[in-house]
Amino acid sequence: MKRSVFAVALNHVSQIAVWDDAFHQAPYQTPPKTPVWFIKPRNTHRAHGDVIGLPQGLTTFNGATLAVVLSKTARKVMPENAADYIAGYALANELSLAEESFYRPAIQAKCRDGFCPIGDIAALADADALEIITEINGVEQQRWSTADLQRNAAQLIVALSDFATLQAGDVILLGTPQERIAVNVGDTVTIRAAGLPSLTNRFSGDAALVEQPQGYPTLFALGLNYADHATELDFKAPEQPLVFIKAPNTLTGNDAVTVRPDNIEYMHYEAELVVVIGKTARDVSREQALDYVEGYTVCNDYAVRDYLENYYRPNLRVKSRDTLTPLLETIVPRARVPDVQNLDLKTFVNGELRQSGNTRDMVFDVAFLVSWLSQFMTLQPGDMIATGTPKGLSDVQPGDEVVVEVEGVGRLTNRIVSEQQFEESLK
Repeated sequence: MKRSVFAVALNHVSQIAVWDDAFHQAPYQTPPKTPVWFIKPRNTHRAHGDVIGLPQGLTTFNGATLAVVLSKTARKVMPENAADYIAGYALANELSLAEESFYRPAIQAKCRDGFCPIGDIAALADADALEIITEINGVEQQRWSTADLQRNAAQLIVALSDFATLQAGDVILLGTPQERIAVNVGDTVTIRAAGLPSLTNRFSGDAALVEQPQGYPTLFALGLNYADHATELDFKAPEQPLVFIKAPNTLTGNDAVTVRPDNIEYMHYEAELVVVIGKTARDVSREQALDYVEGYTVCNDYAVRDYLENYYRPNLRVKSRDTLTPLLETIVPRARVPDVQNLDLKTFVNGELRQSGNTRDMVFDVAFLVSWLSQFMTLQPGDMIATGTPKGLSDVQPGDEVVVEVEGVGRLTNRIVSEQQFEESLK
């Protein structure tokens, strides 16, 4: 099934209790006010009965949870109608390495191959007080109830669909307790709940390539990957890539519109070179990394900074809103870009040059990024990496025409519209 899997962190009362003190201190300052979303990309997707390889030398933790599956397109769903968008529920295992921080995207902890098996779907009359049981090698190790979730399935559908259009088959994982049970090579884990097909997976130490599931290509994006941009935002350049994932709903094309939400103060463009993966890449060296690149294109990775909160930065409300990522469909073959680390990037707003930089100033270059990601996850043909933006940000308003270009790769144009204008265009 082609689907997006959205997951929510900090949605269980036990997590909130444990992290409350930390969220009142630096770097968080305040507890989260909205759901903390992240995405489990297609390389993580597995099914009942699949064998899952565990990373060597790292402890993997079980994350038994309930998944709600969407039945139809969902956009700005009202609370009283949320149940109408539910096709059914399934059991899932949101596997993870230890959650040591919520301040930065935890892609290395959350997005490893096989880290999201999902069982078969079934209807449930009531999912709001469902006991979820985890057995390891036939012995019960954990039991918890969805009654202890901060937000139930309906509330999460409402919250997510407020800014992201969901499609039939999309999945939302409802969260996990703070306590997670470690799994080891040779373990068989079964997750059970009344009224739902059980989910069983065996864990092995085999790190060999496996057939990858189909689904939406993954769009990875880089935060603070130009040192001057990091300084512009009063941050230090990162010591390792700050990679996050953008959902398919955010993508739009050349000559399309991008919506500026009402009642915000600052929304800015980000001109970015996009790397397109051409063949399956797993554990590739930096020296060989460019051999796995099909070519390059251009995107404009808009951000609404009013919605930025100091955890899971940058969150989906900032970066994965509908229409927020214009992407040029044309791919320039790698052979036609002799030096990808010496390309000018520019942004024009209403014809005025606002942003200018060069890919030589990336903190982490293209070859490093492809290799780094492939060390812990399988990149598939069609996957993309938006490589970050240089300094030169400024606010954009409805009516503005924004053009971003990357030397030798392409030029991408779009126009900013208000929410009212966009809603009227859909009628």
